[in-house]
Amino acid sequence: MTYQITSSADQVTVELLPGDASLKIPAFLAVAEWAFLIGLLRRATKQEVTPVKVVLNAAKPDPALAELAGIKLESGSINQISFSKADLQWPFVSYNAAMWNYFEPELTKRLADLEIDDSTSARVRSALAELLPSGETTIDDVARELGISKRTLQRKLKEEKTTFQKQLNSTRESLAVHYLINTDITTNEIAFLLGYQELNSFLRAFLLWTGKSVSEYRRQHQNQSKANRS
Repeated sequence: MTYQITSSADQVTVELLPGDASLKIPAFLAVAEWAFLIGLLRRATKQEVTPVKVVLNAAKPDPALAELAGIKLESGSINQISFSKADLQWPFVSYNAAMWNYFEPELTKRLADLEIDDSTSARVRSALAELLPSGETTIDDVARELGISKRTLQRKLKEEKTTFQKQLNSTRESLAVHYLINTDITTNEIAFLLGYQELNSFLRAFLLWTGKSVSEYRRQHQNQSKANRS
């Protein structure tokens, strides 16, 4: 996966491209990349940098990313984000070790994620990331989205020594952490985006995944972020 950067008179555009043109970048990965880029620019410049355009190759725009970006997202055949050149003229704050220690682990993770995973498990997680906000959480929903039978999907996951339930839990946990760290949306909204019909079901699941309550996890991350920036 690579970034292709182009420039016009007043904008700079970044497009996310797969390493293999025959592959499609999972929507959840594109969402995570744009959320990370927006957050990086805002934290590094201490300015409320807002993109002028965000396009996702997904059937439904991600509401959490739209809230973070502060603009209406577009659906298309590409994954692209544009910023005004005026916003990109803001200087980064002076280097300090605390800030670098804050960004370095996430930057390292992003580099590691550049390799496209074309396993069945990855395809299931990608499908779930798009289906969850609409309440479609079953293996039948995902099999239909992937264009294969439920039995074939179960067999392929078994070959990878995993199950649909494990992939569902993993996707929900990853998205929950992403929303808590990168957005200010409420716990109720996160539960809805993850396809939970009851808030308490999400709260119990999150405690099981992380060993912390949602409020405790968010508070600890916010305190850590403040300490790293001080």
